[in-house]
Amino acid sequence: MNHCETFLRSKNWIDNDLDARYINVNHPYAILISEDEGMITLRGNNGFDNGQNGEEIFSFTSLQELQEWFENNIGE
Repeated sequence: MNHCETFLRSKNWIDNDLDARYINVNHPYAILISEDEGMITLRGNNGFDNGQNGEEIFSFTSLQELQEWFENNIGE
């Protein structure tokens, strides 16, 4: 999942709390990385909890799936 963190940082997504929850102030999502489960989860960002309790929108099992979602939905 190290490559995933590098990818997200390159797109200006940050992990302020160093707890694998990435946010970008320009997007209404939070991206959570679970290395134990091998999952990347895109959730709604409620603003206060950086997606911890937000509604799950998509789950990805690889960096490639996440990159494709970015290209198709965010245009980055």
